[in-house]
Amino acid sequence: MKKLIIKVIGVLVLICFLIYLFYSPRLKFDVLENPNKNTTKTTQTQDFKKSENTAENPMPKDGVGTWVGQKLSKLTEKYGQADRVYPYKDNFKNYVFKEKEAYYLVTTKNGIIKSVYATGKKAKVEPLHITQNAAHVFEKFSVNPEPTISSNGKKYELELSDTDMKTQSLVKFKNTYAQIYTDQQSNHIVAVRFLDSDALAEFKPYQMVSSKEEKEVKSKHGNVPYAQSSNQLMTLYEITNEMRKIKDTKPLKINNKLAHIASFNLYEATGTDSVEFTEDALKDQLNAQEIPFTYSSQNVGYDFNDVPTLIHSWLNSDTHRSRMLNAKYNQMGGEVMKGYYTLIFVGEKKKEDIEE
Repeated sequence: MKKLIIKVIGVLVLICFLIYLFYSPRLKFDVLENPNKNTTKTTQTQDFKKSENTAENPMPKDGVGTWVGQKLSKLTEKYGQADRVYPYKDNFKNYVFKEKEAYYLVTTKNGIIKSVYATGKKAKVEPLHITQNAAHVFEKFSVNPEPTISSNGKKYELELSDTDMKTQSLVKFKNTYAQIYTDQQSNHIVAVRFLDSDALAEFKPYQMVSSKEEKEVKSKHGNVPYAQSSNQLMTLYEITNEMRKIKDTKPLKINNKLAHIASFNLYEATGTDSVEFTEDALKDQLNAQEIPFTYSSQNVGYDFNDVPTLIHSWLNSDTHRSRMLNAKYNQMGGEVMKGYYTLIFVGEKKKEDIEE
């Protein structure tokens, strides 16, 4: 009888272990693909006001929204030179301006400001405010979930899904748009991007269909300008830490050894038919590089046209959010390659935790 009980217990333990192997999210890091690449048109479940039926939203009088359409030279005359400059595809350029509690990513074309992404507790995003309740957006502004934009002589129809309306709603101000990034968990605004129709067509943050050809507009990851990927990685680091600061979590230090692992992983993964990132492989690599760690994890994203859209998709994915904002991590390292973005997070137990 005793042997039978032991056998039954052994079988139950084996079954539990197999279930753990199959279902455990820790064994395989899921790749978050841009949800708007395969989004189908959805019926809006909330009573959002459409701009065609109401008065046009008044243009911002102050803040970074007034920068769009201006010459970059006017901005640098007032605020000084950018902390970092790098090329973006199709002759766009990105300029990074950093302040103590504000972060601005300014995108230009031919010297004219086309987009300003702003975050940080003191970012000047009037008539909105960072950490403000997002319900204010739908109380104060007219919002159209299916806007039509014009860029380079073409018309495009944008289709905002229910998720878009909750996490990255779009408000039109005459010739400028405000893309309002919301943390769905707290329903607070964490960033705002002001941009014109050319930038909207370039970034493609929503499902976009060409009105003339009636087909979905696809992204292209080839012909990336030299130095774009390395600078996008820096932007990935910076905005990740900005999100952590907004959530009152300590920023992560950059570890170049982690970046080396991330680069190797992406190079290996993108060279095969199946892209896969596992926890065991990551731990083996951390040990091989002699990187001390108690906790480790990894976020991977694919097919996003720019860093802000990726970061806010991670923020509104429970699994990716928990990694990006977790206080137990204190270092990160990543890579950007062939449409993939990855960040590796590691942390060690604090001395007081060990003593306990």
